[in-house]
Amino acid sequence: MENITLIPEVIQKSLTENLIGEDEQVTVSVKQTSLGWLKLRIVTKIFEGKFLIEREQQIDNLLTNIDSNLNLGQYPIAGYELLTPQEATEQPPEYIQLPLWSDILMAPEPDQSVEVDEDIPTKKPFIVTFYSFKGGVGRSTALGVVAGILATRKRRVVMVDFDLEAPGISIMFQQDIENTTEEKLGVLDYLHQRSLTPDQDVPNICDCIQQINLQTRGELFLVPVGEYDENYIHRLADLDMRSFYRSGKNAVKQLIEDIKQQLEPDVILIDARPGFNDVGAIALFDLADTAIICFSPTDQSFEGLRWVVQAARKQQKYQNKPDVRFLLTPVPAVASEQHQIWINKVENWIEDNWGLPDEMTVGQLYYEVLYNPNIVTLSSLVNNLPKTLLDAYLPLSDIIDASLPDPDVKPNITEKTVDERRKILRELQFQAATAQELKPNDIPAIFQRTEDFPRFLSNRTWLIRGAKGTGKSLLFRLFVEKSDAAKELAQSDVNLAHVHFIPGHGQPRVSGTILNSFDLKSYEQQVGENEWQLFWLNYALLQLCNHQRELRSLSNLDEKLVALSNQEHPAHSEIISWLVERSQSPTKRPQASDELRLIDRWLQQKNLVIWLLYDELDAGFGSTEEDYERRRRSLEALLAWWLESGTNFKQIVPKIFLREDIWNQLNFTNTGHYSGRSLQLRWEEADLWRLVLRQALKSSDSLSKFLEKTLGVTVERLDIIGLEQLRQSLYPLWGERMGRTKKAYTYNWVRTRIADGHNNCFPRSLILLLEEAVKKETDFTTEYSSEITLRPKALIDAFPYVSHQRVTEVRNEYPELIEFLDKFQGERSPIDEDRLTEIWKVEDDELARRIKDMMLEAGILTERSRPKDPPPRTYTVTELYLYGLGMVRKGQR
Repeated sequence: MENITLIPEVIQKSLTENLIGEDEQVTVSVKQTSLGWLKLRIVTKIFEGKFLIEREQQIDNLLTNIDSNLNLGQYPIAGYELLTPQEATEQPPEYIQLPLWSDILMAPEPDQSVEVDEDIPTKKPFIVTFYSFKGGVGRSTALGVVAGILATRKRRVVMVDFDLEAPGISIMFQQDIENTTEEKLGVLDYLHQRSLTPDQDVPNICDCIQQINLQTRGELFLVPVGEYDENYIHRLADLDMRSFYRSGKNAVKQLIEDIKQQLEPDVILIDARPGFNDVGAIALFDLADTAIICFSPTDQSFEGLRWVVQAARKQQKYQNKPDVRFLLTPVPAVASEQHQIWINKVENWIEDNWGLPDEMTVGQLYYEVLYNPNIVTLSSLVNNLPKTLLDAYLPLSDIIDASLPDPDVKPNITEKTVDERRKILRELQFQAATAQELKPNDIPAIFQRTEDFPRFLSNRTWLIRGAKGTGKSLLFRLFVEKSDAAKELAQSDVNLAHVHFIPGHGQPRVSGTILNSFDLKSYEQQVGENEWQLFWLNYALLQLCNHQRELRSLSNLDEKLVALSNQEHPAHSEIISWLVERSQSPTKRPQASDELRLIDRWLQQKNLVIWLLYDELDAGFGSTEEDYERRRRSLEALLAWWLESGTNFKQIVPKIFLREDIWNQLNFTNTGHYSGRSLQLRWEEADLWRLVLRQALKSSDSLSKFLEKTLGVTVERLDIIGLEQLRQSLYPLWGERMGRTKKAYTYNWVRTRIADGHNNCFPRSLILLLEEAVKKETDFTTEYSSEITLRPKALIDAFPYVSHQRVTEVRNEYPELIEFLDKFQGERSPIDEDRLTEIWKVEDDELARRIKDMMLEAGILTERSRPKDPPPRTYTVTELYLYGLGMVRKGQR
């Protein structure tokens, strides 16, 4: 028997070779179960006219030639089907006879998983089973709170208590039941009586349903277990769940059908019995569309859940259900490091045992509910719940709600609405050009005010930080190149009529006096590493005089400064010579401060303010290690100088745009003083959706008219519309949810995929996603619901392109990382540092550390392990970069 574990392919090949001589069309299937047993299915015309015992004898003889230990009906062969072609047509293969634990675990792996069309609407009712391997983990509480939340969202919700041995929700909701009668019938009464009299409608489902009294709008019903007395115990002992699946009348299925007919619910929530029992198996594997597996992160839970998840995965391959989500409950309040250790363990376990469905991250598969001692004192799970408790279960409620059909979906789609959808699709145009690529006249149309915009307008805000791609350069270009449009956009917050905007540094094309990386290197080589403060002071003087002609007439200004300012395109070598001279001359070193104060006084007299805007500070120095060190020295001097001297100026205001990771590397005196003068530029959800709607409404007249008519949304009103209305305004564009098995609101799906490891969302990636999705949707040959323009599949298929584009941008931003990013190809995420060292082939530990730190700072990697975890450290590659790097997620299936 030593070779038994190796024989499925050998048996199949040998049987086929022995039978094909008599029947060329013979088919032999040998499948191995989870426990190592085998199931055979042979279809051949050789069996025609033969009794079963004759067929068995013929196959037994062939099996004996392969291995003397093999025999039909004897271990390791646990089942077999010997059929003629006609019998096979009448009896298709069915490996799982009953949806019970042993049957599923004993069933072989199917040849291929059942495929489902994501665009098919979800059936009604949607059934969700709450299950736990062990009791006492808050399963019934979770079901009850979630049921209440869904009911308040205009969902008709039915709770069914299938925990027949130890009822949970039946007891929890006793105080909330309306019109309680003396006769308390329920699930056990229904199933037990149906086993005795399957053809009689006794008891009627109406006698088993109880309505829950809600203090808010909504409909919530309960089917309890029944009267919990001594007779209950006897009826429970008589109940044989297997008999329902062997008979023609399946009482379990009839129970659900009766509930459906009587109440027409949107969702049925089943409270399943813990452990490996028949009732729990049926609730999980036969009834549930989605299973919520509740557990605490202990070794004991993981060991038992391993078999639960293995069975669920196999059943999903057969029937495309249940989908599984995990609920960690209750999670004790512990130190953050211990909490992270638990979470890491949970995520690794989920990836190893359940795997990651396509397009999903491990973070989308589980939810946490922290331990709340107040739960035991609650008199109701649906009325007057504290907000903290409701908030804890909202993410789980959202994922179920997202799986339900839209209550407002129209059953019939007219040809006119289909035509309107096609017209909107033809009109839609999204523009995802980078700030550097945009023509000046296009900037105002593309620019989107964010929630940070009013803070940026304050003269106290000197430092504008943000990840590359968060809009810093576009903001710079708007004010420098299209100042009138910038002032108009700012009008509702502040009057900037008296403010002039001058580039202190930026792309060379903005001004002929802006220096490049070669010039900056030349300056330092001539004056040394410690003269950058004087550089920035004199450089500012040059930009001010070059752009503000009236300043050149001021007395006491350096003649060479005036001469350079009068030239539209002065030679950069001439500028550097002047800057070097000003830094080295003992008489001219203090002159710059006097000249700047002179300009400030003149501006004050004229009631003018100048913003000096600095951009391209990340790329303007070059990309070698030496260049980066020069950049650090220079920027530390720039920021320190403004802190020391800037408050002395009344009319000159710096606006310094700096990449977040570069800012984090700087260290100079009083760095913390920028906390009151700094703005971290981030795109919040409302900002993103305003950007999408601005471009969509401006490009599609049909969509614009529709949204104005139905929701009152116009381009002019976007900045005052709240988040919820913005979300609703996007439904005609991309719908509310991502599809039947994704169970995610579209806006959440999109937002999480355009974010890096620091949760920075990239507007360019968002617009690229939509730009590509429009192309995908246009190419689809099948029609889709006219209620929305872009189907979920269009967004899903477009995302890899976005990831590739974002990785290209990162390569341009961090050229020193290109070599190491390329070596991620074919790897899995998470990835530990040992594997990184192996694929990078870096022997210098310090260099390897710097590379990892740079990728962490850039948001490409996030660290999964905690400081106290034993080595090696483990890192996750952010979803936004995963496809572009040619990687797959660990556990991906």
